[in-house]
Amino acid sequence: MTRYEKLLIEAEKEGIEILEINLGTNKKCGKCIDNTIIINNNLSNVEKHEILAEELGHYKTSIGNIIDQSKIKNRKQEFKARRKGYKFILEPLDLIYAFKFGCNNINEMADFFEITLRELLNIIEDFRKQYGIGKKFGKYYIRFEPNLGFSEIFDNEYIY
Repeated sequence: MTRYEKLLIEAEKEGIEILEINLGTNKKCGKCIDNTIIINNNLSNVEKHEILAEELGHYKTSIGNIIDQSKIKNRKQEFKARRKGYKFILEPLDLIYAFKFGCNNINEMADFFEITLRELLNIIEDFRKQYGIGKKFGKYYIRFEPNLGFSEIFDNEYIY
């Protein structure tokens, strides 16, 4: 079962109807209207996975019509929904899991998470905005700048 299919099941368990419809374009797009999420069916499952995650973020966080992105309040809601959507795809510790699974570079990680490279880079950039150049997560340290890196911490008394 793909990650997209798993996310579909998760959404349906929450009472959200997912419709894949030909929207007359090949652009990555979707829309959340009340308890219905519409996804462009002209996309790959990888792209549908990304769109579904973002639209679930809108379902959980957005209120009203936020299409007009010239309004600050709408841009804030879009940002909040996108960040929430990223969490449906992966959390920082999932990067460690992918590395331990055998992903040796960012392209392999994107394939592992069944998302595009661009989406993974966007998620990592969002982590950098949240956590700075790096952060300790449990017994691991994840570095987001200048490039993605991981360290396992064996001594909890170590201060950096």
